[in-house]
Amino acid sequence: MHINPRVPFSGESAMNQAFWTTKRATGSLLVAGLFIALVALLILLVSGAIQVFAAALQGALEEMAPFADTFRLLTLMWAISLFVQLLGFGLLTQLLLRAGASQLPIVAFTLVSFALLAGMLHGTFHMSVEPWAAETAARTGSIPAAYEPLRIWIAATFRLGYVAHLVAVAGFGWAILRTRLLAPWLGWTATGWSVLWLLGNLVGVGAPGIILIMPAIIGVALLWR
Repeated sequence: MHINPRVPFSGESAMNQAFWTTKRATGSLLVAGLFIALVALLILLVSGAIQVFAAALQGALEEMAPFADTFRLLTLMWAISLFVQLLGFGLLTQLLLRAGASQLPIVAFTLVSFALLAGMLHGTFHMSVEPWAAETAARTGSIPAAYEPLRIWIAATFRLGYVAHLVAVAGFGWAILRTRLLAPWLGWTATGWSVLWLLGNLVGVGAPGIILIMPAIIGVALLWR
């Protein structure tokens, strides 16, 4: 019997299709978003740039100049992390709609799209525009005039995006509760997590990395389904 080596056995093809379900693809993307961000954080720590970044947040912008290339790399990784998460949320929206959810996942995806765009702008500013401004300050002795207005605008946009992301995750959590896609406890956890951090935001408690954690937890749950 002749076997074409280019054509996989039917059993192998079926096994691959069984493993790479939409649920697992969604879970992989949501987890990958957090993983890429953790790798970026590791680079920030190992390179020693975190102390410089902290100093820049306190106003010592010129100290970032020697680490400009590192911060540009981190910008790229942060953008990829958020884009991967956005793809995961897109697939999650489809899964919830197929499971019988109403239009809530679509509203949540719209909010999370705005939030992740704001996050990309925020990350790009801190990892690319700030090093450029730092290099200019180190070379000329003065910070570019456009830097401060842009910083204020980016900060305000990110705050709106941060809130939008938390509301979106709460929406996805509620949609999970309304379907049988995942266990109800996960829906309650996602909703409660979002409400908790929304309340924290009112008193100034929060961090950019928060937007990656709960989606990754949802992703792990999807991988284990």
